[in-house]
Amino acid sequence: MAKLNIFLLVFIVCAPFSGAAGPVDVPLQTIINETGASLSWDPYLEMGELALHGNSVRFKIGVPFILLNYSKKIEPVKVVRETDGRVLFSKNAEEAIKTLFKEKEVPAGSMKVKAIIIDPGHGGKDPGAIGRHTYNGKLVVLKEKDVVLTVAKGLYALLKKRYPDKEIILTRDTDRYITLEGRTRIANSVKLKSNEAMIFVSIHANASLNSHSRGFEIWYLPTTYRRELVDPKSLTSDLQDVAPILNSMLEEEFTVESVLLAKQIESGLKEEVGKNIEDRGLKEESWFVVRNAKMPAVLIELGFVTNKEEAVILKNPVYLKKMSEGIYNGIRNFIDHF
Repeated sequence: MAKLNIFLLVFIVCAPFSGAAGPVDVPLQTIINETGASLSWDPYLEMGELALHGNSVRFKIGVPFILLNYSKKIEPVKVVRETDGRVLFSKNAEEAIKTLFKEKEVPAGSMKVKAIIIDPGHGGKDPGAIGRHTYNGKLVVLKEKDVVLTVAKGLYALLKKRYPDKEIILTRDTDRYITLEGRTRIANSVKLKSNEAMIFVSIHANASLNSHSRGFEIWYLPTTYRRELVDPKSLTSDLQDVAPILNSMLEEEFTVESVLLAKQIESGLKEEVGKNIEDRGLKEESWFVVRNAKMPAVLIELGFVTNKEEAVILKNPVYLKKMSEGIYNGIRNFIDHF
């Protein structure tokens, strides 16, 4: 009987289309271009999600409905995939998607990312990691502080253009020294409303005694690490006894969001520079700037300045621009899904 129920469920979900869904002639790419929505796609399940301004549209090839904001079903519609790989929607599906995405703001009462802190590591008297390599018979010195500042400024420009309504903050925009405490102080001093959130992205470059070490990686706090995110003194007397519980809940929330942010940035970098720089994956570590930032936070290592092959890439403005774009795409996708 269990097998029969499963079969019936699959048959119902994947049943042929019925009803007047209209002609299937609107390419998915056209909808993306006209709305500016971002796409998440699972090729194995042939399932996708469009996201924009905090709104979401879920769809699956061959299923006669789309789901708006995980709650409203639009049916019947048609979503098919052509032999050339293109995904096509029926006209009524396109209209429903565009109507949803006309909403320019996140629905009232919903959380939204209001501020993004970009932290290029080191600076001034602190050069960070240093790579020394010989190019064309000449010694070339590559300093971490210069590489990360270039990428951070490129990222800042992209975010500023995309999100003029958000606070985009660079902890430094010149070659100057800032203490680790000063960096997190900048982030923690940003004032937010009750429905606003912020994220912290620290950018670094790696070094190793092993000159063959290579690749980019993204770090976040270990899931077991605990910070004091809720100050008991800031609570009313009747809530001070439950401050540890509130702190634990907020820590778990920040941990989940940090992991999601790290995954999105990893995907963005892999898409832009994955053919040239190896993806070393996501890692856990309680770096100072990450553990003292009271918000979702990640630390990015762009690559190894001590690896000659990667040093060539980290010295190239074209690749640094692509790295800025990769991080930007990751942050954008995170915000659209927040």
